[in-house]
Amino acid sequence: MQARAKRISGRVGSALAEHVSRPGKMLRARFAVQVGAALGVAPGKTETVARAMELAHNASLLHDDCVDDASLRRGLPTPNSVYGSTVALLLGDIAFTQSLEEALELGPKAVERLVSAAREMAIGELQEEFLRGSVDVTLESYMGVAARKTGALFEWGGLTLSDLSPLEHAAADPARLGSALGILLQMVDDIHDYTLTDAVAGKERAKDAKIGRVTLPGVFALADASRRGRFLELWAALRRDPRAASDLARFLDESGSLDEARAECRKVVGTILELTRRLPVRGEVDEVAEFVSAMAEREF
Repeated sequence: MQARAKRISGRVGSALAEHVSRPGKMLRARFAVQVGAALGVAPGKTETVARAMELAHNASLLHDDCVDDASLRRGLPTPNSVYGSTVALLLGDIAFTQSLEEALELGPKAVERLVSAAREMAIGELQEEFLRGSVDVTLESYMGVAARKTGALFEWGGLTLSDLSPLEHAAADPARLGSALGILLQMVDDIHDYTLTDAVAGKERAKDAKIGRVTLPGVFALADASRRGRFLELWAALRRDPRAASDLARFLDESGSLDEARAECRKVVGTILELTRRLPVRGEVDEVAEFVSAMAEREF
């Protein structure tokens, strides 16, 4: 990926290139490397899938931060806050074209599918935008957005690795595993939005709530008649004063809404582990399972 970053550097300057190649949690790359090993995919091909996923992900973050007018990402100022939204959007476009270039090394079908995955991600973001400000968000609608917004790219990785595998396996399993893992990642991030400090999370606490987005813990609070009224009171207070975010986070914790969200995560983990056990390289299956558990339990 560093070689690709240098190529970008020659085009738009090292300061901007750093924002494309700046490492985050690298969960998509880790997914590709570990699932690729469990499918017996050649390491060079696996690394190409990993680079394509990370570049596409970074492109989406650059665009997301413009949509949300975010000022902080990974503990550092966002490109849109430093250079302006126009530059950040163009930088996201560059990152996505780089991801397509990586996918092209895997064949035209991988590129076609990556374009489809990017479309799904954009539709998921659009659905989420339409839901902004609404408190009529169900678990089903939340999961549908997560499957597109976050799951689609993981699904592409699983599907592409499945095609590259020389070993016999259920062809649909890696894509299903990837989609579920992407949904899990979104669920965990939405819990962390209320539980992690700004310093640990690298972004402001209750960021989604502050811009009017109901996420998983809020879905459970709204679905319970005994909690809905108090949640709506705090939700309205947050519209008037961003400092009310701490009160909302405390309520979600004390009311059990965060615990319900964690329980839902455990259900998804069970599905993922079941699919993991069916991967063909048994010696690598435990590594994938440990990665899945680490994703579910992480505090970063």
